[in-house]
Amino acid sequence: MNCKIVGYDYKSLEVELNPSERFFCERGALVYHESGIEKDVKVIDKGIGGMLKRKISGESIFLVEIDNRSNTAKKLLIAGKMGLLPVDLKTFGGEIVCRAGCYVASNRNVDVSFSLNLSSLISDLQLALQKISGDATVFLDSVGSAVRLDVKSGSSVYVDEKHFICINGSSIGNLQSTFSAKGFFGGEGLSMYHITGPATVYVSTQQTK
Repeated sequence: MNCKIVGYDYKSLEVELNPSERFFCERGALVYHESGIEKDVKVIDKGIGGMLKRKISGESIFLVEIDNRSNTAKKLLIAGKMGLLPVDLKTFGGEIVCRAGCYVASNRNVDVSFSLNLSSLISDLQLALQKISGDATVFLDSVGSAVRLDVKSGSSVYVDEKHFICINGSSIGNLQSTFSAKGFFGGEGLSMYHITGPATVYVSTQQTK
């Protein structure tokens, strides 16, 4: 399998599948595929609880499984709303927590759940953050350029919630919301994330609406 980010302002993902290889994406993310590739739309987590957790996390209860059933390599194209950020879950301890609805695609099946963010009740964000776990490289919807922050132990950063993309799952307890009227009237969000190290965080240079 060969995956390549293509494009400029609006980036997409070009995937070349060898025979019998599979790829996974959200419904609506597949732009095109060559003949010889077959796709199946599957209902994920058929139980009521499983469906509920995906809806709360901002994801569809449907997943597209893409399978190269030919004898030669075949290409397909995946796109999000703006751009794509690849994240290898293995380098993040097998789990990340991100903004709701960020998941676009992955080279293996992953588990999508949610993590409640009660402070969002008084901000303009969704109540649930999205938790993604598994042994895969996932591709997240990202507006603008993504910047990686490696926050060392004993250090901390403040991140505007509308610029936040994801954090490694083991550090979710190090993320706290803070509220500032000055920040709101200064053009920033009413709420910012206060993140203490150690933590690895991705932020976007553009605000997510």
